[in-house]
Amino acid sequence: MSAWGRLVAFVVVLLGTFGTAYSLGEKLPGHSHNHTHGPASLVPPGFENNGYKLITDNIAVDGDVRTATFHLEMSDGMRVTNFPEVHGARLHTVLVRPDLSDFSHIHPKIADDGSWTVTVDQPGQWHIVFDSNPDNKPVVVSANLDDETKVEPKPLPEADDDVVVKGLHIVRTGLDFSVTAEDGSKAQGLEPYLGMAAHLIAVRTGDLAYVHLHPGMDMQGMFMFGTKLPQPGTYRLFLQFGLNGEVVTVPFTAVQA
Repeated sequence: MSAWGRLVAFVVVLLGTFGTAYSLGEKLPGHSHNHTHGPASLVPPGFENNGYKLITDNIAVDGDVRTATFHLEMSDGMRVTNFPEVHGARLHTVLVRPDLSDFSHIHPKIADDGSWTVTVDQPGQWHIVFDSNPDNKPVVVSANLDDETKVEPKPLPEADDDVVVKGLHIVRTGLDFSVTAEDGSKAQGLEPYLGMAAHLIAVRTGDLAYVHLHPGMDMQGMFMFGTKLPQPGTYRLFLQFGLNGEVVTVPFTAVQA
């Protein structure tokens, strides 16, 4: 049996060094929804949360492509099939390296039986977070995938809160982000992403605890996500927003005292 055939979902605390790069992501979905905002909680890794359990159905290998199929079960063992759309998707899925050197935010299609499939086409370890709202209850669960290929960890980049990406000047102050053109003029082409002006996904180094934040108000060129992260630690922040039909992802390193 191959290494990927032996793959299982499990709960671990992963230690390592961290890094990532700027990226331009998926095409911008055309959703528009109303959302409520409240205090966000940091969720530690695990495949049980809020009375629900993540089940790994199958691992398949086709050349360099690995696919894993999952579903959720309630405490009574019943399979979950009701996934209301929240923040523009029925299921938010975040894939990160254990060292946070790579990041992807995707939205797998949920089948009628409540299952979904995630495809990974790069070797090594991956931490996968599933964020959904089955039966209108927030549930965040996660799994770790490992094909036993050794991938050297990358160091966590130093904090740089003043960056230029895709012709935009982005400055972070706490959890506030200002976005202008490089010359300081008003940024052009900014668009909502998944019904919000922006999204902020934070993953803590060491234990890979996760939180997904949304801005408290819509202000052109200013994304404000609150005063601080829920708990102390060193985090990799992934700011996402729409730009001319694409999704831009901008990472930051942040320390919360």
